[in-house]
Amino acid sequence: MPQNIRELKPKDKDFPALLREIPFPPKKLYLWAKSDFQFPTSHFLSVVGTRRNSAYGEEILRKIITELSPYGFCTVSGMALGIDTIAAKASLENNIPTVAVLGSGMSPEAFYPAKNFKLAEEIVAKGGAIISEYEPDFKATLWSFPQRNRIISGLSPATLVVEAPEKSGSLITARFALDQNRDVLAIPGGAYSQNSKGANKLIKEGAGLVTSADDILRAYGLEISGRSDLPARSDLQNLSPEENKILEILAEPQDIDSLIRKSKMPSNIAQSIIGLLEIRGIIKKVGSDYARM
Repeated sequence: MPQNIRELKPKDKDFPALLREIPFPPKKLYLWAKSDFQFPTSHFLSVVGTRRNSAYGEEILRKIITELSPYGFCTVSGMALGIDTIAAKASLENNIPTVAVLGSGMSPEAFYPAKNFKLAEEIVAKGGAIISEYEPDFKATLWSFPQRNRIISGLSPATLVVEAPEKSGSLITARFALDQNRDVLAIPGGAYSQNSKGANKLIKEGAGLVTSADDILRAYGLEISGRSDLPARSDLQNLSPEENKILEILAEPQDIDSLIRKSKMPSNIAQSIIGLLEIRGIIKKVGSDYARM
């Protein structure tokens, strides 16, 4: 059994304040964290997505979390494989506090998914927390995951959906967020990507569109400061008409064949422009697609 597990009830001063506000708040929480842990006074951001993420999904999520690191955020995820795991690992790599909400108990025998138990230990060791409303020996069921999703969304003012098929637990979390009067943000994907159908649908229905950390900062009403990792503004001002055309097409990620076809340029010219934009760090190849930086 992990050390430093304690029980919190809504009346306790350490119980997360935002969770007291949601419909059907948990009657108690089990908290696995260091003995002096208190929930950060950071900007909480819940991150959800598919267990079978694409290279594009991982790349853009890692980039966004890296860009958020100077702004005092704490990420929340569900500890599942895929996007949840990437969110937790990227947060640890950028010294961002992170909280994982389980659909199981915390004992090694019950912990789900078992392969992420060591990741949970690392989260706790680096000052984060693992929480669950279930008894430590409770083994996950089909209903326990949808039920815990209300806690994931309830901890944050906004939930970011990274990649989600049409039928996805991530969409359940998004619905909980709306019911809790919280914001829903979503990263768009290709029109033919099965992984992005759910996220694209959320955007059509009014979710905030996110292509960079700047969109999240605006949603939280935070001032955006300059960052050295972005292409210099002068680089973008000095693009040729052909380069600008490629960037316009890349409003969402595209594979090389789609880029060339939509540009209506000779193949050799389009490939040359794409290569130059990539060398200059204005676009990047993510899996089989190109995306704007």
